[in-house]
Amino acid sequence: MSEHPFRDDLVTTVADERGVDSKQLRAALEDVQRRFERDDGGYEYSTRHNYGWKDDRAYYLYGSEEVWETVREELSLSDEVTRAARRVHERAMLRSASEREEERTVREMFEDGNEPLVVVNRGDGAPRFGQDV
Repeated sequence: MSEHPFRDDLVTTVADERGVDSKQLRAALEDVQRRFERDDGGYEYSTRHNYGWKDDRAYYLYGSEEVWETVREELSLSDEVTRAARRVHERAMLRSASEREEERTVREMFEDGNEPLVVVNRGDGAPRFGQDV
């Protein structure tokens, strides 16, 4: 059920820019996706995260400044791979926001300390809240 919602060219570009192995980054992105999945097809994410929007590929969430530190610790990711994974999420969110003509607003949200979280669109409405992360 896992995988991730990101285009291959985005993952490869970020891996090259950040100097991390693209296969390792892809595996980390799949692990991040699995981290938020629940058995019932919903997602478990912090109630401190807000649902932004969805498109055909993904749900776009924003909020909790601790999400990437928590992910790094729980998945035992290196700092470099964590930063690269976060960058993939950010760029995907900005790309989608640009298509919606809302890129400026999303950039401002990031400047205010909000963090991106992008997960696969399972096609059944907005993601349901799970327990606090």
